[in-house]
Amino acid sequence: MTTELSDKQIQSYDRNGFLVFENFLDSSELAHWRDTLDQAVAERLRTQVEAPADAEMDYYKKVFVQCVNLWKTSDAIRTLILDPRIGKLAATLAGTAAIRMYHDHALIKPPWGNPTNWHIDNPDDPFHSRQQIMVWVALDEATMQNGCLCFLPGAHKLGDFDVKNNFHSGDVDGLFRDRPELYKIEPSMAPVSAGDCVFISGMVPHAAGANMTPRPRRAMACLLMPEEARYNGNPSSLPREYADTLAVGDPLVDDRYVPQLWPVAELYGNTCPPAQHLH
Repeated sequence: MTTELSDKQIQSYDRNGFLVFENFLDSSELAHWRDTLDQAVAERLRTQVEAPADAEMDYYKKVFVQCVNLWKTSDAIRTLILDPRIGKLAATLAGTAAIRMYHDHALIKPPWGNPTNWHIDNPDDPFHSRQQIMVWVALDEATMQNGCLCFLPGAHKLGDFDVKNNFHSGDVDGLFRDRPELYKIEPSMAPVSAGDCVFISGMVPHAAGANMTPRPRRAMACLLMPEEARYNGNPSSLPREYADTLAVGDPLVDDRYVPQLWPVAELYGNTCPPAQHLH
């Protein structure tokens, strides 16, 4: 795993709101991440209850096969993504002394999959922070043909947290109608090789194209939050049993639900608590 950042890369992230980080995984690590993800997703889908039919959700199902919080049910996934080296890289870019996992999600864009709407991540999170950061690991090559990411560079420094995202519909450009000033920014495409990763600010608008190939495009994303994060009253993807214990303004610091990646959490030393195996 590549674990060093240059000053130029740090400056690029600060300027653009995203950073393509090449050769994040070597070939053996990439193979291990692929196998681990495939097994964890297959197990989750095997036990997952099918949601009732819904027109918007039917559209979204063709955007991604998505599994959230695999770290809670797979020890192998937990070992991969609660890696303090990932935490240190993300904390350095985000400009925070400590960083925690908010949630992970496997994102598998299926063959002929729909485009991903333009959206901004952090407004929908249970905390508001311009230091929120996502690590998006490409497990397959992401190209213009199969739906690579695209960004509005520099737009993470504009606006506030009052954004209307509509992830589940086919309204790909709805964000621009809500924030017309974004029309002025030229999108930047971010094709990457398998084993690369992209660090993404929680405030940068981004999207992904359709997958116009007969093969899936796999990625593993980890959404991380700074030590300063405080609960804003929106549970979002927090487990209900944790959200029910929180009041607005409370720090999000319970390692059972939001484990610390960097610095290494004192509670567990260099190890992680065992997976809960709850679906």
